[in-house]
Amino acid sequence: MMLKMLPATALISALLLSGCAQTGLKMPVLSAPAAEEAAPVAAQTGPWRPFSADSPWNTPIAADAKIDPNSDILMGEFAALNALHINMTEWSVAVYPVDSKKAPKRYVRDLYQGQYGPGFGPRKRVPMPEGVSAAGPDFGTGYLVLEDRKAGKAWEMRQAGQDADGSWFTGFGAEVDLNGAGVKTPWMQAKAPGLAGSPRPSGAPLIAGLIRTEELKAGKIDHALALGSPNVRRDVFVSPASTALASLEGTTATTLGLPLGTRLQLDPSYDIENTALSPEGKAIARALQTYGAILVDEAGGNVLYAEAAPAQLAEWKDVLTPDELHSLFTPEFMSKNFRVLELGEPMPGKAAATK
Repeated sequence: MMLKMLPATALISALLLSGCAQTGLKMPVLSAPAAEEAAPVAAQTGPWRPFSADSPWNTPIAADAKIDPNSDILMGEFAALNALHINMTEWSVAVYPVDSKKAPKRYVRDLYQGQYGPGFGPRKRVPMPEGVSAAGPDFGTGYLVLEDRKAGKAWEMRQAGQDADGSWFTGFGAEVDLNGAGVKTPWMQAKAPGLAGSPRPSGAPLIAGLIRTEELKAGKIDHALALGSPNVRRDVFVSPASTALASLEGTTATTLGLPLGTRLQLDPSYDIENTALSPEGKAIARALQTYGAILVDEAGGNVLYAEAAPAQLAEWKDVLTPDELHSLFTPEFMSKNFRVLELGEPMPGKAAATK
C-alpha cells in the first residue's frame, strides 16, 4: 500500500539525533537520579501526574534558583514572537487510556527505516484499542499517547497513522515508564543513541507537561508545563532534554535562541489572583510560577500543550480555549515578567566530526 508523502514541515520533527558538528562543548554527566530507570515511584496526591516526585517535571523551582545571566536578552527574543497560546485542536497530543492486558496488540511499522525507540520494533506489539487516532492536523506532528496508569507505562508516537488496510505506522515510537523520572540519558551517554529519543526532538516524553482536564477541574497543576517555540537554538540542548533539534540541511548552526531543555519561569511575586484571567488561566499561571515551563519542541508560535483526544476536546468545551492566556501573556508582559533559569553547559546534538 502506497503512503502519501509527508510535507517538509512534518519531516523536521523526525530529525532526532542529526545535527551539524559541534566543537568545544563539554558533555556533563547526569547523576543517577536523572536517568529514567533510577527514580522512585511518585506518591500521588490530588490529580494524577506521571513520573516520580523528584522528577524535574514534578519538582518546584527553588526560591534561590539561579537566573541565566542572559535571561533578559533571551526572553526579549522569545517574547517578541507572539502571545502565549495553548495548542489544543491542532498540533497537540491525543491521549487515550488503555488497559494493556486487554487491548489488542498491534505491530507499528517504522515510517523511517530503523527509527524505533524502546518498546517499538519488528518484534514488538503495542496495545491499540479500536477508535484511536492521532492529534490533528493530517500529516502534521501526529502525536499520540496510549496511557496505562495501572501498569505504569505509556506508548508514544509521532506521525502516527494508518494505511488503507488499517495497519499502523509511526515516524518514531517509544515506551515510557510513568513511574520513572521522565528524563532520558543524553544520547552520547546512552547505550544506544536511539534510546535517548522520543517523539519530541528534545527527547522529552509527549505526556510530560501536558495540561490535563482533570487538573483544571481540580484547580491546580502540580508539574512543569511543556513549551514549544519557533525560537529554538539548533544543534545543542541542556538538561532535562536528551537530544537537540538539528539544523536544516544546507544551513549554518546559530547561537541564537533557546536550546531544548530550557526552563522559563513566571516571576513568582507577580500577583496572578488580581488579574482578569479565568480560574483555569490562573491555575496555569500558578504552575508557571511554581514549576515553570520546559522547552521541548519547535512550534509555529510560543505555545503550551493541552491533551487533545476527541473525548478530551469535548471536555475542554466551556473550560479552556486556545487563546485563554492572550489577554495577559502578551509579548511585552512576558519580556518583563518571565525569566530564563540558568541553562548550564550546553550539550552537542551530534558528535563533532573527525578527520
